[in-house]
Amino acid sequence: MKADVNLLAAHRCDSVMADTESDCESGMADPDSDEYDNEVELEIATSYVQLCIEYVQKYYMKRPMCTSILNGRSYVIEVLEGNPQVCYDIFRMDKTIFRHLCNELKWLHLLEEDTGIVSVKESVGTVLFIVRHNADYRLTANRFQHSLETIQRRFRRALRAIHTLGCLIIRPDADAAELPHLLRGNEKYYPWFEKCVGAIDGTHISASAPSGRTTAFRDRRSDITQNVMCACNFDMRFTYVHSGWEGSANDSRVMQNALGHAEYEFPWPPRGSYYLVDSGYAIGSAFLPLHKSAHYHTQEFRGVNRQPTTPQELFNYRHSSLRMVIERCFGVLKARFPILTEMHSFFISRQRLLVTACDRLLCTTQLYPHVQPSR
Repeated sequence: MKADVNLLAAHRCDSVMADTESDCESGMADPDSDEYDNEVELEIATSYVQLCIEYVQKYYMKRPMCTSILNGRSYVIEVLEGNPQVCYDIFRMDKTIFRHLCNELKWLHLLEEDTGIVSVKESVGTVLFIVRHNADYRLTANRFQHSLETIQRRFRRALRAIHTLGCLIIRPDADAAELPHLLRGNEKYYPWFEKCVGAIDGTHISASAPSGRTTAFRDRRSDITQNVMCACNFDMRFTYVHSGWEGSANDSRVMQNALGHAEYEFPWPPRGSYYLVDSGYAIGSAFLPLHKSAHYHTQEFRGVNRQPTTPQELFNYRHSSLRMVIERCFGVLKARFPILTEMHSFFISRQRLLVTACDRLLCTTQLYPHVQPSR
């Protein structure tokens, strides 16, 4: 087949050049013109021949791209059976937790095996490889030895499955109605924040917006981001994530949207308990902000003669110190998944799933630090 195509292309090129020469010999060109016109026609014919050859080589004489001896399935098996540190460096997850996550996805029928194509472990490994190394589809396809279409399809399916599984993981403790025992012995926080169950704050995650919506996604630093509101407990575990808002939206508007729609299932604390919030949120029975008339941030109280001097400043200092847990959670999340600081050009809906999936993966490693595969 390839030989016939090459002969056809060569025959076509020879006929074009023969027609060009016959036109010149038959006197169709202006007899008064110089040889420059003939050279131009010859260059055009040569360019046409070159295009034909390139077309044949690109579409009829393809060379296989997935030629590595170690395919994707073998690569994942080698990582899981190798040194534990290698698995953590590549997938940012211990081997036992990786297997447990795959088993849970299969047991809940969130992700099915593709017999002979892509396994569940390979699909989960694809998601972790992309979010851990901020890799694009082409690099991932070369590593797992699949086509771009296969990588994109399995990435979408695994991402949705992890997102769905996270709805069962990112939830507050039903019995949590006050400070945990580790903090109840700290006179800095107890009994002043006895009924506090966590902290709420917003963070800006890198985004890739369509050309017509870049203005809406620019934050106060002119970066293209999305505003994500999160809640966490004092074990540094996310208990709620609300993503998808443009970077230009303020924190109070994002919270108002989360509280005003029942389908978002905001985890209201028990009666009498509350979350710590910053000045971007309104005061309420379930939300305790700071005193706006006094210093607030912890660094403002550092140094000589910078200690709190009024009850309001003392409250703000302890409030800031306790609410810092949400900032530490954001730092761990962005450090573990670099894709959140430099987002690829995914669809907006997929970027939202990507943010929540990273939160769920982080919570998975925190909930099951030493878990053994149960199924």
